[in-house]
Amino acid sequence: MTTAAELTSGECALPLPVRLVSDWHLGHPGSAVTSRATMEPYLEGAGTLVMVGDGREELVQGWQRNADTLWLELIRLCRERGVTFIALTGNHDPGVSEEGWLKLDNGRILVTHGDMIYPTASPWSKELFKKEEEVERFLARHPARTLQERWQNARTIGRLLRPDARMAPSFFGYLKLAFWPPRRLLEVVKVWASFPRASAEFLSAHAPEAQELVCGHFHRAGRFRVGERVIWNTGSRMKYCRPWVLDFDGQSLKRVR
Repeated sequence: MTTAAELTSGECALPLPVRLVSDWHLGHPGSAVTSRATMEPYLEGAGTLVMVGDGREELVQGWQRNADTLWLELIRLCRERGVTFIALTGNHDPGVSEEGWLKLDNGRILVTHGDMIYPTASPWSKELFKKEEEVERFLARHPARTLQERWQNARTIGRLLRPDARMAPSFFGYLKLAFWPPRRLLEVVKVWASFPRASAEFLSAHAPEAQELVCGHFHRAGRFRVGERVIWNTGSRMKYCRPWVLDFDGQSLKRVR
């Protein structure tokens, strides 16, 4: 069975169930997905696999070779299993495809990475702290009134905020890089607290027909109700994180892992 869907590039039919995952960050030294064996469980029973952004690292030169190898392995695995594969763009892989969002159930469900939700894409980014004025000037020159314009801005900002290639060897070193300097920790806490409501406001402005949003980006898996809307976050497959896996069966979303 298939379901009608709408990608950024147009309408399509997707085999069911449509499985939604995000933020594998293939090629990143901190990713927990490092081999075919760590990918296989996510394909079991899926008709379509949608990578909801940041599936791979694209912007750090030192990580690209490993990212390319793992990405091709994922594509090969999907082909072998007969699983349709769709990759949406994220701030770490803005050039991975020309698909910035997916609409399911006649637009009732919007699936997108999440870097469109806040105008600056990643308010907690150390790179943003260094380039804040440049990003603000860009946003002033490019007001985003439509979903397409918001996506184009997010892609551009993703490339401007090219991530640092440093990676700590230990758990405590990982925490230091993740939450240092103090402003970064503060912004992470603020975003974790505010992104469900910010997501609902984003839908009201740019996809008012949508009642549910599926995103990644924030690395905080969960289901959040804001008024009549439901916001799902699939979390991240980085080390020490607990991602969610969602399936759309043609009628509704449910967590399957």
